[in-house]
Amino acid sequence: MVISLTAQEKVELQQAGSLMRPLEGASGVQSAIFHNPKTGQEFVNLPVDPYHLGRHLRRGLVMGPASPELREKWESGESDRQADNDSLMAEHLSKAPAPIEDTPRFEEAVASAAEVAVNRILEKLGVELPNDEKRQAHPQEEGEVTEVDHQTDFFKTIDASAESETKLNVSPASRPNLRLVE
Repeated sequence: MVISLTAQEKVELQQAGSLMRPLEGASGVQSAIFHNPKTGQEFVNLPVDPYHLGRHLRRGLVMGPASPELREKWESGESDRQADNDSLMAEHLSKAPAPIEDTPRFEEAVASAAEVAVNRILEKLGVELPNDEKRQAHPQEEGEVTEVDHQTDFFKTIDASAESETKLNVSPASRPNLRLVE
């Protein structure tokens, strides 16, 4: 960050005896090397604007590269730091939760939640759900033929498969006549 002064400001500062003089080479510096004087760790290219410079100095960092003794001290501790990091990672990975599919009764919980969701949607749409009392009041007799049974009988007579992978194959003639309102 370059500080520029107007001619009037320069005259005022000269009269006060405190003219600011630019330092050689300092106007283009945007980053510098700092080091921790206790550990010897070096931080390359940290910003040196006034805010960050104050922040680095408050943290106890010193501007400039570390001395050879401090640098050697930092490099000799690399294997210890790597071993500590490896043990922390192993501990973290051992505590990782098992996949949710492995939890007991997961499939039952998903099925019951899906059933509840479907029931709520059908209630909102106004579809009357058969409850247990209605099922017991009107039990299907064994000899009674339902529509699905009738369709499967039809498919058996024409040698076609009664079911696809996901649903019954229903002929277009038995489907309701649904047309969009124009």
